[in-house]
Amino acid sequence: MTAGGGAAAAQSVGVAPEVGKLRLAVLDLNGSALRIQQTQGQQGGGVQTTQTVSLPPPPEFARTLTEMVTTTLTATGRFVVLERQQMQAITAEQDLNAAGRVNKETGAAQGHIIGAQAMITGDITGFSYTQQSVGANALNVIKGLKVGASRVSAAVVVDLRMIDAATGEVLASATGNGSASATGVAADLTKDDQQISSSGTWSTPLGQASRAAITKVVEELVAGMPAPRWSAKIVDVRDGVVYLNAGADGGVSPGQVLEVYDVQAALIDPDTGKNLGAPDKLLGEIRVDSVKAGFSAARIVSGSGFARNNVVRQKS
Repeated sequence: MTAGGGAAAAQSVGVAPEVGKLRLAVLDLNGSALRIQQTQGQQGGGVQTTQTVSLPPPPEFARTLTEMVTTTLTATGRFVVLERQQMQAITAEQDLNAAGRVNKETGAAQGHIIGAQAMITGDITGFSYTQQSVGANALNVIKGLKVGASRVSAAVVVDLRMIDAATGEVLASATGNGSASATGVAADLTKDDQQISSSGTWSTPLGQASRAAITKVVEELVAGMPAPRWSAKIVDVRDGVVYLNAGADGGVSPGQVLEVYDVQAALIDPDTGKNLGAPDKLLGEIRVDSVKAGFSAARIVSGSGFARNNVVRQKS
């Protein structure tokens, strides 16, 4: 995985992420399958007995599923998910500070937006949301359609891709599908779909199908990812003490011997323009002396020239 400085296209504000977690920006899902189908019905003896109607998706359905993907990815504990949707508001706040309109000590400073290492893109590739009504003139839950009972069914298919933000390479892809149905009064089976939210639990068939599809696609995406190699970075070197941006919550413990590398410029294939990765130059070793929650301090065992942004890895 190349973290690459070219990841500026997908960024968000926040504190330094936890070491070992991939930084992700989730882009809006496309909704290519969200099309309303024509009504299909069956007539019998001049009396309506069965009618199947394709229901439209709720407003902002694709956006809501995007938020659900974001929530589910965060819940895995494997990623730092960046709030890309709020980028406009974040940059506006930073611009206010830069213009001198807010207190400099408390305002949001420019240049502290975290870059994403990878982006999640995807599409709602399958969508079916129907109501089948059977009976006579007991209810009028759909304009022009009088029925006695309804069966609402929903099926959702979501495709996701994880793309390297520096190279555009597809790192992993997955598909998830979900379906559900219920019988009852149509108004009860669909009433929550106009106020859907990413955090709420949907009790309707559409909600259940959507949740199942998102859960499955995220599980498959995570399962298909290569295991990342643990690494940290040097924050600063002061009076011979090397400070790392990884602490107890980043898997560091006292006594560990770590290797320090200077990451060289990326190798770019002259034929394809593809980023082939970057060679590492071993600078030396450090031993961890003390560990705090968010950082650790180490002393130099061998080597020299350690500086901020040098990469630190477990000794082979």
